[in-house]
Amino acid sequence: MMLLKFHYERGCKTFFKKHKNEQKIIKQLIDQAITKELATGMTKVKIAAMTRIKGKSIYEFRLNLKKAGSARVAFAVKDEQVLVLLITSNLQKDSFSHELETVLKGSHYAFNSN
Repeated sequence: MMLLKFHYERGCKTFFKKHKNEQKIIKQLIDQAITKELATGMTKVKIAAMTRIKGKSIYEFRLNLKKAGSARVAFAVKDEQVLVLLITSNLQKDSFSHELETVLKGSHYAFNSN
């Protein structure tokens, strides 16, 4: 099993603000879900946007975050690094896509070079 490094980008800030008390459990649930998806061939994951980060696709999937409810999570993976770009309770695909494009616009996301 590979050891993944998770980085939560500023697109997650609003969601974490809304669910201050659950932030730790939300991160654990997302970390576990992405790790599981990567290990099992990403069967529940879809491409989230045409935009790429350093040539890597941006994916999204729905996840139940216990008390915080259902959410869509957008992320990109390179080697052992996972950039979590957006967490939103906006479940409708087209409004989620619009929110994601807004988060990506003008941002220069990059994977750390080890």
